[in-house]
Amino acid sequence: MLSPADTARSLEESFGHKAKMPIISIIFLSIMAGGSIGMGDIFWAHSTVGVAQASSPGVANFIGGLAFSVGLMMVVFFGGHLFTSSLMTGVNTIDHKLSFIKMASYWVIVWVFNFLGAFIVAYMYYKSQLPLKYDGAILEHFLHLGIVKSNLSFEAAFLRGIFCNVFVCMAVWSAQGASDTSGKVLAIAFIIAAFVACGYEHVVANMFIFSEALLAKAYYLHEVGGTLQALAEFAHTSVDKLEALSFANIFPKNLLPVTLGNIVGGLFFVGLVGFMSHKSDMKK
Repeated sequence: MLSPADTARSLEESFGHKAKMPIISIIFLSIMAGGSIGMGDIFWAHSTVGVAQASSPGVANFIGGLAFSVGLMMVVFFGGHLFTSSLMTGVNTIDHKLSFIKMASYWVIVWVFNFLGAFIVAYMYYKSQLPLKYDGAILEHFLHLGIVKSNLSFEAAFLRGIFCNVFVCMAVWSAQGASDTSGKVLAIAFIIAAFVACGYEHVVANMFIFSEALLAKAYYLHEVGGTLQALAEFAHTSVDKLEALSFANIFPKNLLPVTLGNIVGGLFFVGLVGFMSHKSDMKK
């Protein structure tokens, strides 16, 4: 296993290289990363159906966290560009190795195409009719999850975003330092399971969840006759909370504060703290 200083140096070189890749490569690998996180969400949903009722919410959260970690493994092993971990390129900018404009444009491109990848997977998954397995329990799960996330306060979403990306970036950091595949798998699996089990907010995972939730909302609206009141009764929620789950609201209500929280957690709490703490050893 690499030392912390060697891991920091390796990450700095890796992220600096990724930010300077040809834009077409960044776009394709960002779409791939968004889709991979979406597939991790799918595995999480299918792995936890009925577990909370049969056992306990804690067991369901732990199993779901381990299942979801597969999404990040796919990103890391394939070299995808994931917004949350790519935020550590900011260290290269602070170290005058990457311009601010280049860093900011890289972040925007990765964010947008992560969303595209997540949406593509969400739509394909919906059309496959797999969410309707188990008497529609999975599709209902995404509907309820979308309602909850779209009704979080700005402060709660922001703070959960900070916690989330501390875990995600530490998972990437640990995987980078591991010397073999099994070490990388274990590093990612347990650290990511911790963030998922605790209920923190990951902006790319939410891109998939909101896409699936909006598709579920449209599906169930049709099933109950097209009225929000009927859907509210079906979903055991209020019309106001259902109205908050809309394409116009998901960015200001959730994706914006979660994005900001992810930036703080990944760039400052892991990136800057880690790189600045080991800077003298990195130079040696």
